[in-house]
Amino acid sequence: MEIGKINTLSVLRETEIAYLLTDGVNEVFLHKKEAKKAYEDNESIDVFLYVDNQGRITASTKEPLFTLGHVRMLDVVEIKPRYGVFLYYGMIKDLLLSLDDLPRSLSKWPQPNDKVIVEMIEKNGQLFAHIIGRKQVIHHFPNRQLLTEKENVSAYVMYLIDNGVVCFTEDGNEIFIHRNNYREDLRIGQLVNPRILKKNPDGEYVGTLIEQKELMLEKDALEVLEYLESHEGIMPFTDKSEPDEISEEFHMSKSAFKRALGSLYKAKKIELGDKFTKLIQ
Repeated sequence: MEIGKINTLSVLRETEIAYLLTDGVNEVFLHKKEAKKAYEDNESIDVFLYVDNQGRITASTKEPLFTLGHVRMLDVVEIKPRYGVFLYYGMIKDLLLSLDDLPRSLSKWPQPNDKVIVEMIEKNGQLFAHIIGRKQVIHHFPNRQLLTEKENVSAYVMYLIDNGVVCFTEDGNEIFIHRNNYREDLRIGQLVNPRILKKNPDGEYVGTLIEQKELMLEKDALEVLEYLESHEGIMPFTDKSEPDEISEEFHMSKSAFKRALGSLYKAKKIELGDKFTKLIQ
């Protein structure tokens, strides 16, 4: 018998409140509230095995959202600071994402109705949720839809990193948001609606949570700002750059580029250096 997986077992006998199932060696109870119908002795049935609140292996005919070793985005249902975050995966007992997988600060923990991407693992005879490595996620979501530049999408924050956050859509698209491109503190599992700025060669998208309407800037200034946002907030172009360099990168004249920089500078959005232009955080 394997917990966290679907097992085919035989009905040994019926009791007052449950069916006793066996694989020929071991026995396990299927409570009648977890049964789909009345079963006959020796009938073979497929059941999911999990560990109940008393630490006993228990069977259910309910189909879980995923099984041992697989990855899924799950809803957060409850937080217990001493233990971690509980996730709904289709069964009576929720799946625990241990505090060992979570940041030290509770303010960074997922909240009820947030969503997180996890793998189901077995540890010391119990089932747990586990956050996998960032670059492993896309391998578990093969049917990703193509995102387009400037569209807004729904995504969930999954990884808090030094220079920003990494989010994922429900179909597994990865979106990096640099810390210059959002204003509020974000938590794991939080729903956000980034605007897509570009797609990197490795398939990762770059996005921003700063709304264009907030900026009240002219078109050329917005284009320069989006360029900065998609290049980690710094660029080697200034008002002293050569006209050919500006035209090749921004498709605008040097005078238009200088006006754009002037607008951003007056709006206190950028810092101007001799050899670089940098976003102000």
